[in-house]
Amino acid sequence: MFAFILHVIPLKNYTEKMSKIQLSLSIVATLLGVFVYFYLKTNYSSGVFSKSKWNTELAGLFVFGYCLCLVCSFFRFFSEKKDKYNEETFRLMADEYKIVKEFNFTMGDYIYMPNVKAYCEFGKGIMIFTGRMPEHEVDGVFKCRMVKDGIYECLSYEVLTNDYKKIIISQISISALFILLVIDVALFIMWISQMPGFNMVFIARLVKSLSFSLFGAAAFNLYKGAKGIFAKLMMGFSIFLIIMGFIIFFK
Repeated sequence: MFAFILHVIPLKNYTEKMSKIQLSLSIVATLLGVFVYFYLKTNYSSGVFSKSKWNTELAGLFVFGYCLCLVCSFFRFFSEKKDKYNEETFRLMADEYKIVKEFNFTMGDYIYMPNVKAYCEFGKGIMIFTGRMPEHEVDGVFKCRMVKDGIYECLSYEVLTNDYKKIIISQISISALFILLVIDVALFIMWISQMPGFNMVFIARLVKSLSFSLFGAAAFNLYKGAKGIFAKLMMGFSIFLIIMGFIIFFK
């Protein structure tokens, strides 16, 4: 699910398929989570899980997370289905718009959204960026949905120039972060299960280190290039988390 959300796995017509894939994966995760919960509940007394940290409370916490994700996935699916009639595609040259990386509480007449990374003004109004966006102005095709009159949210874009170097580097960095996230989750499951033959103290330290560093890297990527005191504070906080991750590993 995270692979699709972070665009690690490329798909044709990505934005149209994303909500369906997320909903399907959420349903599967919830069903498996409920199965694990009842399996633990009925077999915990057998002693199979006596050396692990798995119990019905922890399994219930996972199921709650899956259910929350399922509700959000349903909301996204039906919202996108309702809003798809407001989608428009714009072909813009680099000199036709200017990307502004600022965090303002108001932006024109539209209410500030915390996940807005930047915005730009163009011929038909204002385009806001909440996900992937070009690092600078490029010739491209932007697929957007209309939030309100004159305000559009960019869903995806394709570059029309040969300026692919930064985009490839960005895709590689996202893929690397995703691989580290998968490793972190796998180590976390190993630690919970207390798998025999492994140094659980070292694995616990590695899980803490990776979790801090990955959370900091994600926050850094979100606020990178943004202006404003709030963005600078969050940038500093994300760097602090990354440093803390290294300190936890080497202490």
